Amino acid sequence: MSMTNITDTISIDSNRTIQTSGSLVYRVATASDCHSLAALINNSYGGELSRQGWVDRTHLFSAEGRRTNENTLFNMINSDTHVFLVFFGEDDQTLTGCISLQHKPEVKTAYIGMFAVRPDLQSRGYGKFILSAAENYAMNNWNAQYIELSVITHIPELISYYERRGYTDTGQRQPYPAHAIPPEATLRDDLELCFLSKCLKKNEEKPI
Repeated sequence: MSMTNITDTISIDSNRTIQTSGSLVYRVATASDCHSLAALINNSYGGELSRQGWVDRTHLFSAEGRRTNENTLFNMINSDTHVFLVFFGEDDQTLTGCISLQHKPEVKTAYIGMFAVRPDLQSRGYGKFILSAAENYAMNNWNAQYIELSVITHIPELISYYERRGYTDTGQRQPYPAHAIPPEATLRDDLELCFLSKCLKKNEEKPI
């Protein structure tokens, strides 16, 4: 298992596990991770446990709302177009975070989703590292030139977080998908997604 410092350039492929110095270890998820991943993501995106983190969504979704389930994660992990990275504490092997990537080769783009850090372990720089690992995975394994993600417009502090990481608001807006969370679990009827994009390689013009 190779090792790298958080400040080093990160390079991973689907058959390697990368370890950070004094921080996190991570690998590509398998079907056996679905149960623990579902708990991590749902606790990070809503409910009382999510209040321990720096992003509060409890004003948008009720405690009954679930961001995902094991079946959805199983299908993503076994999809040819998706990859899930899972991150663990180096010493205690506690599941700390995760992030998914969807490959869109026709537009040389990777789309980020299911990005979560355990609420009580946030504000330690883990999110920045996880995001960087995902970006490098997309470049090194898919030769992606762009990376995209979406954020609920009612969480401006999260939009600002991504902008500090080099993402730009594309101006695209879309209603929050009804299938993502049961309608009865949403506390607002005007939820909207803001789409952000980042160029991973300089001097590249995105195909239309």
